Amino acid sequence: MTHRIVTLAAVLLLSAGSAFSQSLVSKANDDVFAAVDGFGGVSLDSLPPTPSEQREVQQNIKDIHFDFDRADLRPEDRLILESDAQWLKANPNVFVTIEGDADERGGIVYNVVLSDRRAATTKDALVSMGVSPDQVVYATGWGKLYPICEQSDEICWNQNRRAHFAPW
Repeated sequence: MTHRIVTLAAVLLLSAGSAFSQSLVSKANDDVFAAVDGFGGVSLDSLPPTPSEQREVQQNIKDIHFDFDRADLRPEDRLILESDAQWLKANPNVFVTIEGDADERGGIVYNVVLSDRRAATTKDALVSMGVSPDQVVYATGWGKLYPICEQSDEICWNQNRRAHFAPW
């Protein structure tokens, strides 16, 4: 949505008068602020995480992985999530996103739906463990769009079947 608004604003700036375009850009920015403010109280006024804050999140919150064609938590990944939940509860000013991923097998739509279920399962588990739902800005599935491993074998596929945390 943000990209569409920015693209629309740029086209309008080029094709219309400056004053008219600026008023539309201002309206578009208001819409973006309203949309982002709906993400657990996080606003565009807050600064993005510093590199050291990003490293801290990456060091303390670990990704979890899923079995083939599954979106339920494995016992070993539930333990990882419990550790993640403890850290998030101890750091209530840290906000994260959860990105569900799938391996290369399966169709695009199927993998997007599966990876979205993985992201939702992960968020639901964290919330059930006491993490504020506001700390998870969004949880969505990307299917097989962003693999971390490119080889076509089980070791690589296992790495790509995950819920990945990123600082917001």
